[in-house]
Amino acid sequence: MATPEKTTGSIDTVDSIATLATEARNPDSWQLDQLDALGIARLMNQHDATIACKLEAQLPAIALLINALIDRMKQGGRVIFTGAGTSGRLGVLDAAECVPTFQSPPGQIVGLIAGGMGAMFRAVEGAEDSPELAAQDLTALGLDKRDSVIGIAASGRTPYVQGSLTEARRVGALTAAIACVQNSRIGALASHVIEVVTGPEVLMGSTRLRAGTATKLVLNTITTSTMILLGKTMGDLMVDLRASNEKLRLRSVRLVAMGANVDMETAAKALALASGEVKTAIVALKNNSSAVDGRARLRAAQGRVAWAIKSQPATLAKPTQLVAIGIDGGGTSLKLRLAIRDGDGWNRLPLSSGPPALPATHGSDGTAFEWRRRILGELALIGLNESAVGVVVAGTSGAGSPQVKQELARYLADWFPHAKIEILADVQLLARAAGDKHALCLVAGTGSIAWWEPNNTTIHRAGGFGPGIGDEGSGTWLADEAIRAVCMADDGRGPETSLTQALLNETKQTDARGLAVWRQKAGRTAAGLTRLVLQGATTGDTVAQSLRAKGIYHLRALAQVVLRKGGGNRPKMLVAGGGLFSNDDFWQVFQESFHNSGAEMPVWTRITHPVDGALAAAEGLFL
Repeated sequence: MATPEKTTGSIDTVDSIATLATEARNPDSWQLDQLDALGIARLMNQHDATIACKLEAQLPAIALLINALIDRMKQGGRVIFTGAGTSGRLGVLDAAECVPTFQSPPGQIVGLIAGGMGAMFRAVEGAEDSPELAAQDLTALGLDKRDSVIGIAASGRTPYVQGSLTEARRVGALTAAIACVQNSRIGALASHVIEVVTGPEVLMGSTRLRAGTATKLVLNTITTSTMILLGKTMGDLMVDLRASNEKLRLRSVRLVAMGANVDMETAAKALALASGEVKTAIVALKNNSSAVDGRARLRAAQGRVAWAIKSQPATLAKPTQLVAIGIDGGGTSLKLRLAIRDGDGWNRLPLSSGPPALPATHGSDGTAFEWRRRILGELALIGLNESAVGVVVAGTSGAGSPQVKQELARYLADWFPHAKIEILADVQLLARAAGDKHALCLVAGTGSIAWWEPNNTTIHRAGGFGPGIGDEGSGTWLADEAIRAVCMADDGRGPETSLTQALLNETKQTDARGLAVWRQKAGRTAAGLTRLVLQGATTGDTVAQSLRAKGIYHLRALAQVVLRKGGGNRPKMLVAGGGLFSNDDFWQVFQESFHNSGAEMPVWTRITHPVDGALAAAEGLFL
């Protein structure tokens, strides 16, 4: 097997490229430009017609890969396609189509293209030549050993793809390679190798043609087969559907009627009793049982309708052990903590942290999927499975919306049927962690918001409108203000600041304009620059100090507005949390600024780990 040093560090020459089958000239098309439209179409069609038979020899390897993927996906693992150019676009396309076709949760099948999503439409210079970029992209996804990385490269040698497979091997993930040449470099790095030798293209070197067709056929086979084996279909019917609009509702009724061989009226009634779950309605009708029994049979049959129909009446098994789970879905990271019931007490496990997953970026289904994936990973470490979960309390940005709360709770209930589920706004976790549900809470993390529930029926809030619109005083806002100050200093419209060099070094940019372009692509990760702003304020940079003071002013205003909404009432506790408050200087200046306003108020309590509030609430639901 080739070593990573030899593969990822290889320098291709004109001669080495010329030896590739995908780069050779096709003798049938030497006079391609002399043909008319029909002649070109006929020649291309003749060559395309040979592709399907070329896949035949690779079918056993494809089947082995599919079975290996299924095993990992059942443990919460993801399938991640990596590629550059046409290969990368095909991987992204196949991943994207799984969501509407099979109702698979966003994030279960992922496509990574060298250069990011912008490279789908315009080539990003040099991106495919960077194996390091692939490792960074996978790290940002939180790659772990349950995942499967499938590298795609028609030439079999793209450095970005080689880098992705090298990183996957390092963390113990499953590795697979799809190439259109024999003895490919990426194949030397993978445990599963699929090499469909497509030969010279009609248009020399244009691998979006025959090689692209072969790649798409392989990807179609892999994703469709995995979804079928995961129980997404009944025969040729795509029955894993939950209606979200009128068109899908009508389709759902028709699917139930076809799957259970009943009339539309009977199908509609069964679907209503099954809360819109097509598979549950079919199983219940076929077995002349209830929706509860249908769900139980489906769980016992791992979601496969045909197996559930043939199964014996099922009952919900009791959890083997009571596990409480707390989740803090912040904008910078996703934090999770488990506690195991130990007699009358709890044994709390260490905090687990990983990449963020938010309803705003992942959708409710994608967020719930990532939560489940992380939960399964933590349970596996202690030798338990999902049946052990008794309670899940999760707080996340966006859960202030009743619809988002309901959606997240529904998805988690599907996966953890024995568990009690409670979804909170992330800011509410501060009050739970402080032990006072009616405390006034102030968050200054990736975003910012003030929240106060003076009683069980009233909520006062301010801020929380999201980056670019609000979130004043937050990490994202402070980073944007710092970048703006650097750009103004570069123009001569603002004072010089040490933040210029600090931010350029951190983002690996050479000038302020490059920094501005970087910001457009960075999204919420820009909040990480806040650390440099606070360091600058501590060491005496006047611009950084001014930005810190401005941020504190906005946070103080959020809290004061919420207090005014309460009229003459006053909270017994003031609770603050988020990344900015973890900086001691920022925390001290904020407290002094707030209490110097003259109002008689309780002293602020700083919460370091809001996830502990979620866990405490989860433990309390057992009582």
